[in-house]
Amino acid sequence: MVPRHNPIIGRFDDGSGFGRLSALVGVLLVALFWLGLGIDTGIERQFATGGGMAPVESGRGGNVLLATILVIGMGVMLLLLVQAVYWQRRTAARLRLREAELTEQRDRLRRYVADLERIADVAAHDLQEPLRRMVSYSQLLATHDAAGCDDEVRDYVGHVVDGARRMRALVSGLREFVSVDSIPRTGEVCSAWVAMGVARQRLAERLTEAGATLVVDPLPEVEADQASLIEIFVQLLDNAVRYRSASRRPVIHVSVVRDGDMARIKVCDNGMGIDSARMVRMFEIFYRPHGGDEGVAPGIGTGLAVVRRLVERLGGQVWVESEDGAGSSFGFSLRLGGRLSARREEMTAA
Repeated sequence: MVPRHNPIIGRFDDGSGFGRLSALVGVLLVALFWLGLGIDTGIERQFATGGGMAPVESGRGGNVLLATILVIGMGVMLLLLVQAVYWQRRTAARLRLREAELTEQRDRLRRYVADLERIADVAAHDLQEPLRRMVSYSQLLATHDAAGCDDEVRDYVGHVVDGARRMRALVSGLREFVSVDSIPRTGEVCSAWVAMGVARQRLAERLTEAGATLVVDPLPEVEADQASLIEIFVQLLDNAVRYRSASRRPVIHVSVVRDGDMARIKVCDNGMGIDSARMVRMFEIFYRPHGGDEGVAPGIGTGLAVVRRLVERLGGQVWVESEDGAGSSFGFSLRLGGRLSARREEMTAA
């Protein structure tokens, strides 16, 4: 049977039962005090008449009882004070122990992050070279004696080349994902409109090949470094082009809604869309909601994960809204840069 918790007693109880005993003694003292008032007819009469002196003989016993109660009450208060000091020291010791545990876990997490960054560096350099050699020699093998190779051999060589290329893309994506934490936070303000223009220029060839129409609403200044914001737009635009629908011309709309001191930017498309059961994993690294068929949905599943890490590093959030077969809307929020710009202008004027 679980004992019931008394909020009054439990407030002073540190688990040893001393608080319960102190509270019980306090209740007993109150009872004795009122009992003393009942015995001392002089004090009772004094309370009833609002003044006057009671005879010494009639109030002597009550005064002695009240003095005794007062002494016992002071003793109990002293004990409660000692208990409070003990409880405070015990809490301080627990806090020091917890702080030491958190420091150890923080140091361990830093070591893990450092190890992950070293793994990414190794993957970026040491693994890239053998992958390039695999691709090069496989292509040489395919073109060396094209007449002597039948379709089955060429098909095998094609699988080797595609596998090596995909492996190289995975390694590059992993390195890009891990390297987000190494980007310094400068606290600068940049124009989202300018960043979108740069991203649009970088993807101009892909947008033209896909026949995509890009509509961009006026975008405000936000608290972000320009390189990170450009990368966010590049990844979201590339995602919209990559997962376009085969039955209609792709249309991409970039809009913004001001929400207090935050800018909520959305990149909407009319592409393939996403099933509602898979949207919760859209920003996980290497997750591909449409499966691994390169013909249907090419990609390695790192772009949105990079977007999430970049936005969270800048103090914002990401989200996705989609309907399967009707398109998707990927959004992110960043703090508006108006206040920071005004503060810098004031400092410059001063």
